[in-house]
Amino acid sequence: MSIEFRLLKGIPLCDLAQAFNRSFSDYMIPLQLSEEQLAKKMKNDGVNLEISAGAFINDELIGFILHGEGKFNGKATAYNGGTGVIPSMRGNQITKRLYEYILPILKDVKLEQSVLEVISSNSGAIKVYESLDFEQTRKLICFKGAVSKETSGLPESFTLNEPDSIGSVNSKDFCDWTPSWQNSWEAIERSGADLKIITVEKNEEPVAYIIYSPITSRISQFAVKNEFRNQGIGTLLFQELYKRTDKDLSIINVDSKAFKSISFLKALGLKASITQYEMLKKF
Repeated sequence: MSIEFRLLKGIPLCDLAQAFNRSFSDYMIPLQLSEEQLAKKMKNDGVNLEISAGAFINDELIGFILHGEGKFNGKATAYNGGTGVIPSMRGNQITKRLYEYILPILKDVKLEQSVLEVISSNSGAIKVYESLDFEQTRKLICFKGAVSKETSGLPESFTLNEPDSIGSVNSKDFCDWTPSWQNSWEAIERSGADLKIITVEKNEEPVAYIIYSPITSRISQFAVKNEFRNQGIGTLLFQELYKRTDKDLSIINVDSKAFKSISFLKALGLKASITQYEMLKKF
């Protein structure tokens, strides 16, 4: 059995989707995406197939790493937007071999680091990444659940708005902690019209916002300016979003040290679902 490793440039989306769904069919959190959904994920993650790797047997894609490219914490970064191996080919160290193939290429194109996220209970994957000199940088918590639809209204002089442009908000004025790659401002800009925003404004200036996918009810970012906290504004944003979507809300990769955000989400009724480790390898 000869396994060939090469870049994914030129591989049709249908082949990527088939390999992705086969790889995640028996995952600890099963995941199946249509071609359209995978294309949106790749767009959000900034996937560049010229730095993404595939493992092939007789031209059949049996394993892959989808790499996004961009800046993370100010450094040129490759982000692992998905690693998969089809079930019948596991046990052949394909993930490690994919990385051994692609890491020199990432260095050659002047990237400074590689970052990934892995479910904290996936000890096998963590061992592989550690063997490749990835180090855990932080713990991330994912939340999901319903919130009350009953709202008490905004304090006087505040208004609710749904701007056409997400760019009307500057997240640097709001955030206490650094979002993960998928929730970064760069990812939000890449997703464009796939995401919507609700803001609370005072004197026509945003003082709080929530950015979300109207299709999945997944929240990319939420924040309230420090001086406007503890006035019920953040709670109202979540309630308004839940009224609009009528689905369980979810938010992934909240920094485990973001204690105020975590307390707020739990007070709303959201439950921690899974935890992940963010891991980093510097070149």
